[in-house]
Amino acid sequence: MADYQLVERHDIEHHNEYYEVRTTGTDEPRSLFFTTNEENLETVAADIVAAELPGAENWTVIPHRKDN
Repeated sequence: MADYQLVERHDIEHHNEYYEVRTTGTDEPRSLFFTTNEENLETVAADIVAAELPGAENWTVIPHRKDN
C-alpha cells in the first residue's frame, strides 16, 4: 500500500508540492488531491483510485508545484 495523504482543495495552499489524480474519458471528471513522498506516482494514484474512486477506468496524474 502506498503512503499518501489526501488533501482538500482549500488546504492545497499549505503544501509546496502536491498531485492531482483526475478521471478522464467521462463527461463528469472528478479530481482528488494528494501529497506523498513515494517516487512512483502511478502506483500511489492507482491505490487512491481503487480506494476512493471505485469503477473509474481511466485517470491521469497531474503534478502541481506552488510557485514562489
